[in-house]
Amino acid sequence: MILISFSLSLLLLLSLPVVTKYLAATQEIYPPLNNNAAQQFSAQAIVVLGGGIRKPAPEYLQKVTLKNRTLARVRYAALLARQAHLPLLVGGGKILKKDLPAEAEVMTAVLSNEFNQKVRWQESNSRNTTENARCTHRILSKNGVQRIILVTHALHMRRAVEQFELQGFAVMPAPTVFLSRTGSLDLFSFLPSATALEHSSLVIHEIMGRVWYKLRY
Repeated sequence: MILISFSLSLLLLLSLPVVTKYLAATQEIYPPLNNNAAQQFSAQAIVVLGGGIRKPAPEYLQKVTLKNRTLARVRYAALLARQAHLPLLVGGGKILKKDLPAEAEVMTAVLSNEFNQKVRWQESNSRNTTENARCTHRILSKNGVQRIILVTHALHMRRAVEQFELQGFAVMPAPTVFLSRTGSLDLFSFLPSATALEHSSLVIHEIMGRVWYKLRY
């Protein structure tokens, strides 16, 4: 009974938007990109990380398309590329299905066809953030690129920056989709919701991911 009560109480807490907001703030340590700071940083390229593909995509007459998470990153990267006139690298490989295209290939197609934005490099071999950083370094080091603007979700940015800096990159974080910057609290912030529970699971995933990387790498 104690174990069941504790589990239900924890589940209730994690489903509260106010709890999710403050949990996310522990990982979302980088603010939105400041344009003046970005110009002074003298970046050489923009790197955008994949966040998954969706299959099937019958409405597009395709096997796959981008998940909403990846699409949000791609959209923001396209905006930054137009503003800063910097080349783009997209990163994301194949996870399980060998008969499907790499995530980087799908990202390139969406950027080209829907955002009219060219992609200079594709990193299509990685399966996680650490491999993202390693494979990206192999590509960009050959082109003399060491200073990058990194685009990913605000929640994922802390883990991503750690891995890219380990590879020797100078990183300017460009986070998108903040969970901790949701405005002021109201009555609904203290009522359970399925969305808040989903967001809490993402926060826990990031925390566990950072711990695992420190133990393994």
